[in-house]
Amino acid sequence: MLSIEQWKDIFEGNRVDVVEEIFEQYADLFEKFESQVELYKNAPTELLYKLTVNGDESACAYYIRRRINEDTLVAKDVEYLKGAIYNFGFEAALVGSWLFGMKDCIYKDPLMEYISNVVLEQHGNKEAHKLLTKAYKKNRETVQKAEEKILYHAIDQWAAGAIRGETLALRVDVHGMDKTDSHLDYKTGYITEISLTETTDRETEADELFVSYARGKKREEDLNRLTDNLTNALVAVADKMRIPSLDISVNGRRVYHYGGGGQAKQANKQSDTVNIISDAELNVNVSDETLVGNVCPNCGGELDENGVCISCGYKREGKSGNEIHIKRSQDTEAMICTQCGSPVVLEADGKTAFCSACGTTFIINGNALKFEIPGLNYENIRADMPEGATLPDVKFVRAAVADNRVTAIMPKNFIVMPEEMRRIKYRANAPKYIYTTPDSTVNLNLNIVGALKEEDVFAYGQQMLSALKGIYPGAKFGEAQRFTRKRNIFMIDFITQGADQSIYNAMFFFSFGGQQGIGSWNCLGKDRWYWAPVFEHAVKTMEFKD
Repeated sequence: MLSIEQWKDIFEGNRVDVVEEIFEQYADLFEKFESQVELYKNAPTELLYKLTVNGDESACAYYIRRRINEDTLVAKDVEYLKGAIYNFGFEAALVGSWLFGMKDCIYKDPLMEYISNVVLEQHGNKEAHKLLTKAYKKNRETVQKAEEKILYHAIDQWAAGAIRGETLALRVDVHGMDKTDSHLDYKTGYITEISLTETTDRETEADELFVSYARGKKREEDLNRLTDNLTNALVAVADKMRIPSLDISVNGRRVYHYGGGGQAKQANKQSDTVNIISDAELNVNVSDETLVGNVCPNCGGELDENGVCISCGYKREGKSGNEIHIKRSQDTEAMICTQCGSPVVLEADGKTAFCSACGTTFIINGNALKFEIPGLNYENIRADMPEGATLPDVKFVRAAVADNRVTAIMPKNFIVMPEEMRRIKYRANAPKYIYTTPDSTVNLNLNIVGALKEEDVFAYGQQMLSALKGIYPGAKFGEAQRFTRKRNIFMIDFITQGADQSIYNAMFFFSFGGQQGIGSWNCLGKDRWYWAPVFEHAVKTMEFKD
């Protein structure tokens, strides 16, 4: 989910293309949800039980209903239901509200009934809110205990998902609602938001942790109770995680401070957005010619980004520095010997092949992408445009990122990566700035830390290349490139294996005001035939405001 600030940025920038993509994803999710419901309805009890044991809260709700209908519900099943409710399962809480609140039922449990309704209330259920407000008049302490248990569990869940590695500070803000809030009762409601400051000095976007309501006449008393519960729970988290600073504020006024530095971080918080400056037209040239590398044909030295050899001065002719060249894959007749018709064998370097029957040697001109082509099963860093493929319809812009300190050519639909997605993709040592397409298939990361002089960029890049080869022993690396257009940039590209498919990475290193600048473009490995040359062009044309 995107934050309110990100939605505001999208609408103020009139970024209709981003909105369309996001709603398409929501439509896909809804379709998947409907399919999942049908699966639960028609699944055998044994399958629902297995899903329940594996932590599927929705499956648990259907399993409990099935067991109730079959009159086979046992105490162990009820424990599974309680676990699903504590994990904020909406369907499970619906079942729990009914089961634990049913009169003359052996499982009647007022505390669990209220806990179920507190969970439903967090999901925006009006009936649960009415029930709790009514119950508060007669069973005040039990309702308060239910709220406390769910609040503590919400904090534990947030900490488990959000805190990765060393954290400098936690900041909590409790504030009243207004008419613009979409929650159940803005007149009595309070929203608790929490954020953390990482070792990169970056404060994360605030997460909505809990929504509470002043149910009695003594609102100040209810608010103080909420603050006490937050303090007790978060001090325990800070002690356990060794977080040196904690601040809790209510309606803008700090009511609790633990350690040092947390409050000061708020004043230094920077606004991270994608600030579009202008449209950018990329000159993409698709041809059947052999891709030209950055090796000088005259002396074997290295050509710079303008096609000039840094050793002998040779200059490659006929290629514009702003052109992006994509080679169309060649036919694969070279996989069959043209002399005798026998299959040929691909050499380990992926550039030559030989016929085991007559000994004829062939040069492989096309770097075919599809593995299903018989006889061709290798990955080259710079893949050719697959047969039958067309150029994707991508609109590019020049935009300012990293708090407007870096401008680069990037897809027009780029956004700041949402916090939830950031935590999933980068469980530890996340870059300070992360930008992505709405479907998260193309990403740009930037980090500016440590010290690095301009004249040391290439040596540092070479060290990082050696380190990366040690970190990713199974990765396939391309040739390193050195750019000197406006400042020194060292770029390397490599392919790593993700959870279910390969990832193409283009990392680059630069000096930014005497600090280490580290960036990385990445995309799905199968799409690198298009994005690899685009990434290279984007790196070469980056501009920096030190």
